[in-house]
Amino acid sequence: MASLRDLQKSFAAALRDPAATCAVSPTANLAVYRNNSLIAFRSALESSFPVLRHRVGDDYFRQLAFLYRQQFPSRSGDLHWVGKDFGAFLIELLRGGEYAWLADLARIEWSREQASITPVLSSAGADVLAHYAPDQLEHLCFTLQPSLSLHASDFPVFSVWQANQLENATPVNQSVGAECGLVRARYDGLEVRLLEPQIFSYLSALAAGAPLGEAVTSSGLDQAALVTALGFVFNEALVCSVTLKA
Repeated sequence: MASLRDLQKSFAAALRDPAATCAVSPTANLAVYRNNSLIAFRSALESSFPVLRHRVGDDYFRQLAFLYRQQFPSRSGDLHWVGKDFGAFLIELLRGGEYAWLADLARIEWSREQASITPVLSSAGADVLAHYAPDQLEHLCFTLQPSLSLHASDFPVFSVWQANQLENATPVNQSVGAECGLVRARYDGLEVRLLEPQIFSYLSALAAGAPLGEAVTSSGLDQAALVTALGFVFNEALVCSVTLKA
């Protein structure tokens, strides 16, 4: 007699593969479970990637969802996590093709999903810098909002995402080229925002733990641009805390 674990494994396999056999349920009942499982999986994916679905159309998105599920079946009781590997799946599937940019769009949309379940922490104001001597400023490290995600793409995916917040959006001209930006949670909702390359580079360095001086050097900010960059991170409530690197 099969163990409970073996029965559960065979049932899970049968939900994804109509050719698989399972002793848990009669064939007719198993078909109902299989159909419900597929619809729930696809619906969760559609909810997480609405812009991507809109750009490729329902039929192609269903094909993507089917192929993705074969390689990355849900391993959690929480359907929120269904799309966790969708970006990585699209990178491999579309590599080198004219739709490779969809993988970067998927990364932005998944970051929105993650930001939606990440708390917004209290932020520090620029006056916190007054607590440090001038020669200490370059050694300050900023802890940024935990929901912040930074993305750079060879394609105008931020423009694509923004354009598709409207009904009947026209395709974005791919010749616009590379874009970079952020995704984050705010108290008033979620934000997807295009950034200037220098600000993006500066934020990326800070997010990686670099002290202020290193972040300024790596992003090539001059004094005037640094004032603007500092104003941006504090005015946008991105800094949660400031520490002095030993």
